[in-house]
Amino acid sequence: MTLLLRRRSEVGLIVWVAALAITGSVAVAAADAAAFDRRQIFIPVAFIALMLALHLFLAWRGVRGDQLLFPLAAGLSALGLILVQRLQPADQPLLLQQLTWMIVAAGAFAATILIPRDLTALARFKWTWAILGLVLLISPLLPVIGREINGARIWIGVSRFNFEPWEAVKILLVVFFAAYLEEFREVITHSRRIGPFPIPPVPYLLPILAMWAMAMVVVIFEKDLGAALLFLGIFLAMLYLATGEAFYTLIGLALLAVGGFAVYQLIGHVHVRIDTWLQPFSEELRFGAGYQIVQGLFALGNAGLFGAGLGNGMPDRIPIVWSDFVFNAFAEETGFAGALILLALYLLFFYRGMLIAVRAPTPFLQLLAGGLSFIVAFQTLVIVGGNARLIPLTGVTLPFVAYGGSSLVTNWMLVALLMRVSDVTARVRGTE
Repeated sequence: MTLLLRRRSEVGLIVWVAALAITGSVAVAAADAAAFDRRQIFIPVAFIALMLALHLFLAWRGVRGDQLLFPLAAGLSALGLILVQRLQPADQPLLLQQLTWMIVAAGAFAATILIPRDLTALARFKWTWAILGLVLLISPLLPVIGREINGARIWIGVSRFNFEPWEAVKILLVVFFAAYLEEFREVITHSRRIGPFPIPPVPYLLPILAMWAMAMVVVIFEKDLGAALLFLGIFLAMLYLATGEAFYTLIGLALLAVGGFAVYQLIGHVHVRIDTWLQPFSEELRFGAGYQIVQGLFALGNAGLFGAGLGNGMPDRIPIVWSDFVFNAFAEETGFAGALILLALYLLFFYRGMLIAVRAPTPFLQLLAGGLSFIVAFQTLVIVGGNARLIPLTGVTLPFVAYGGSSLVTNWMLVALLMRVSDVTARVRGTE
């Protein structure tokens, strides 16, 4: 009982998540009663049971620290199930598949809470994580297992099972970056200066150039613009967190601009993406490559203040809406008020993650929590920016909400790692 009381704030928030899951599912079913399947009632009930089981697991393990992060992730995942129920095609059981992935994600979350026992031990194997990340990054290029879907070769698959390795690579590289920057931050920070510009020893500049080169390889060979943006963005954010030197970030942005211009000129897939972004309404593109973004912009334009109501919009006009344009579909039916609430939830998630980072007792844990928080923040900015046509559309998915198993599993592992850091901090400080 004492263990349960330690996380009483968390269970109170999970009750609100349960109310969201049931209310949203009922609203979607009521809007399209003809297509209602009684078996869909099982989905929110199973999800609520799963979240309560994870809460009891955390209490049983005596996990301390942050009690808002888990309910936030649960709430976003509940919203994801509601939207998949709303957006799934009649001939594709996406909702059941997403619930299945949610169960897998819960298992991955629990495993990450249990293993490793000592988080700081991860830093000792930093080169192992770097090599494993590199192997996973290039695995879609391998014959037999590598698969190209929707123009991007970012998948590996066996039979009908597909997995996006980049989702796991994000976490592996954050662990590597955190360990590397902890070890060499003094050398990089206290380097020679020419005027206001720091000039670290050349060997310590090589990882920056290597990250840029790997990002370009992803764009050129795997045709994945979104992964490259996230890859470089997360590294630059962590570099700034470690050193406080904006100069390195400016170098990274300059390299990104140069590399981006080069691949735009040389790579046809990227050229089409940029042209579609710049002029989607042109005669050549609006019924072809630009059709998806044009329909997405129409949905966003029809949102109004409070939207058409859940289940009453027309998001089915957007191709692959459940994965690529789920934000626009949600905005159309809940209005700009609903869209702002959704973005506020992501902002709160990022804030709690950075709060965990600031309070962490060691530089490695600070950088680890900061990097993991930036993953969610950057991924949200990239997909929402692409949906709103502020930046070119990429293959990145909206964390926790968009349909997709690879993303859901790794994002819940990310939550577990943040909670582990928070738990370590609470134990060091002797707080709940």
